Amino acid sequence: MIEDESGHEKALAALSSTRDGYASTHSLAECFATLTGGRITSRLTPAIAAEMVACNVAKRLTLVSLTQAEIAAALKTAASVGARGGAIYDVLLLAAARKCGADRIHTLNYRHFAAFAPDLRDRLCDGHTSR
Repeated sequence: MIEDESGHEKALAALSSTRDGYASTHSLAECFATLTGGRITSRLTPAIAAEMVACNVAKRLTLVSLTQAEIAAALKTAASVGARGGAIYDVLLLAAARKCGADRIHTLNYRHFAAFAPDLRDRLCDGHTSR
């Protein structure tokens, strides 16, 4: 969505290559946070960011929500794999991927995803793999 963002090309390629993709509802908040206050040099207004997230993510992908029980299970998983701080969000995204039965999981944080979900390692795509 923002060409200045370091992962833009990889994310655009992943989004453009899918016709029946999924995204965690949490991903909408992560996109919004990045667009309005993340590392990018030109932060967007909340109104523009909300519209970009709606058009580029929410309308193009099927959204996956986690229940309270699924979030509680993800917290236990986080504890068992040693996830700390913001890494809980990676664990939540992986729980959503499991829930929808994703056959490919695109991430710009391959190292964390592989460490937190070794059972999903063969489904991870980091922009360098062909899967």
